[in-house]
Amino acid sequence: MKKQLVFYKGGLLKFVGHLDLMRTLQRALRRANVPLAYSQGFNPHPLMSFASPLALGCVGEKEVMELKLEREMNDEELLRALNQELPEGLKILSCHTIEEQGPSAMAKVQAALYRIQFQASEDWPAIIEEWIRQERILVTKMGKLHGRKQQVEVDIKPWIYDWQMEDPKTLLLLCACGSEKNLKPELLVQELYRHIQKESYQYTEQITRLELFEKSKFGFHSLSNPGEV
Repeated sequence: MKKQLVFYKGGLLKFVGHLDLMRTLQRALRRANVPLAYSQGFNPHPLMSFASPLALGCVGEKEVMELKLEREMNDEELLRALNQELPEGLKILSCHTIEEQGPSAMAKVQAALYRIQFQASEDWPAIIEEWIRQERILVTKMGKLHGRKQQVEVDIKPWIYDWQMEDPKTLLLLCACGSEKNLKPELLVQELYRHIQKESYQYTEQITRLELFEKSKFGFHSLSNPGEV
């Protein structure tokens, strides 16, 4: 049996890294007596995965994880039992039984919607519009070149799918997210500050990942709400 869980991660737990988050959830699942399935071999591990790891310091409104269970468990029972064992800042929002043989959320995710709240008092709507209108937006990031990890120059403009200003200091950004293409919002913020010749590390932006999406010929579909476009 395979379950999809949608959860919130925020508060002080936004400063907990992905590996520590996995350990926290594994302990909570054991305490909740969720019958997790385990891999075979000398070092068995729980069969659980995440659509996309959340960056340190980023709040996740609708993060997606998947579990494989060794026996049947009611969705509502799992939701209730697990939430009782989670620390403040973590909450399971929904639980659904999904097709066991279908593609994983990690394989499906192709885009993410972020809210970026700027702290500096700049004319952000004009700055961002001018920045995005460039023919190319070249950034330097870690990547693979000739099979080795190293600093590479990448044009991230094709990875920006849509954007709008929610208010004068808040950017809503729909961008590439996944194993093939992945635009980290903190990289975008860094490049914006570089563009206006200010050091980004002097400011503390609030970054929230609102939703994860897969893409089809009909548009973007929410991973947390299948069928929603």
